[in-house]
Amino acid sequence: MDEVVIVVLVVVVVVVVVVDVIDASVIEEIEETKRKQAENLLIRVAQELGEFEVETIIDIGSPADVITEKEEELNVDLTILGGHQKGLVERILLGSTSEAVVKHSKKPVLVVKGHPVERLSQVALAYDFSEIGDALLEYAKKFLKPFGSKVTIIHVEEKIEIPILEKLGINIIPQIREKKEERLQLIKEEFEREGLPCEVLYLENDDPAEGIVKVLKEKDFDMVMVANKGLSGLKRILMGSVSLEVLRQSPIPVFVYKKGE
Repeated sequence: MDEVVIVVLVVVVVVVVVVDVIDASVIEEIEETKRKQAENLLIRVAQELGEFEVETIIDIGSPADVITEKEEELNVDLTILGGHQKGLVERILLGSTSEAVVKHSKKPVLVVKGHPVERLSQVALAYDFSEIGDALLEYAKKFLKPFGSKVTIIHVEEKIEIPILEKLGINIIPQIREKKEERLQLIKEEFEREGLPCEVLYLENDDPAEGIVKVLKEKDFDMVMVANKGLSGLKRILMGSVSLEVLRQSPIPVFVYKKGE
């Protein structure tokens, strides 16, 4: 079946006034102007995507809410967003659309930032030995195979502290690392059997997000793939989210894998 590209453009109308009442017709006029501008923009976008079958949608509302709603309604395989920087006022009023979509989407999300995704010759993949991380590995092998990408798997080990064992003078860290390295070697071989050259970077005693971003800044990757565990709001506050922090700090496009339901 031919690929179908669905372009969703969300018109956001932000009106800041210092009066108690605003004429509804003014809002309607602003919305209509924005809609016409959006229609003209989407005509050009559709022309640029001429080799695909393109369906365009214009809606008015919160960008993240509309995008995640359309993802479910249309059952898309992937959502692609631009990760442009907003000014301070826009960030306060609107927040980060790409971050909000990643938080609430049930579909994989590619946030294009730093540079366009023109090729996938060199791809970084962050891996943490979790169940969702294993699912990302399987997805990546299928997704990247047509491109013949060279894959660099990055595992960042946080500082491991086990007070009880330390008091007993027992150090199991070397055994843990040995098991991890064995598993990473097997993963490397699995990618290579799929025709995807692979290397492994094992970073010790570092913050996961900071370690990943440091590697991204030092090497020349086309994209980084990370898994999002879909933590609840409270868990996200207490534990943080490595994928969201990588999304914020990454200098290159970020592919956030979501396993869905």
